[in-house]
Amino acid sequence: MLNVRWSLASGESGQRVLGPDDKWSYGRSGGDEVPTVVTDNPRISRNSLTIRDSGPGPVGFRGQRGEGISVALLGVDGSITEIPEGTAVNLTADANRIAVAIDGRRELVVEVDFDPRLSIKERQDQTQSI
Repeated sequence: MLNVRWSLASGESGQRVLGPDDKWSYGRSGGDEVPTVVTDNPRISRNSLTIRDSGPGPVGFRGQRGEGISVALLGVDGSITEIPEGTAVNLTADANRIAVAIDGRRELVVEVDFDPRLSIKERQDQTQSI
């Protein structure tokens, strides 16, 4: 289970618990999925950001295209790692927040809480030792 908390620059916020097959997304309506958080900003892509569960932990996918929009993974140490267009990143205990900014102004921050899990390698090693 993932606990997804989000807040918009407008002050609107919310949270949603995701099960194994659920997704949370942000963007303009009319994309492949109905976004959880909808914006009417024409610069924001449909399905601009999607959060879903995967084997070792949550994944954030950047569907946002150009338009001066930044989508970045935020680390607890203050690091900011830009997520390239069309790329997915694994969220970790040390980097579990993603921010969407327009011309340097934060529009959305999403924080994902989840229980720590073994890596794929650790799970394979555990299975082989049985």
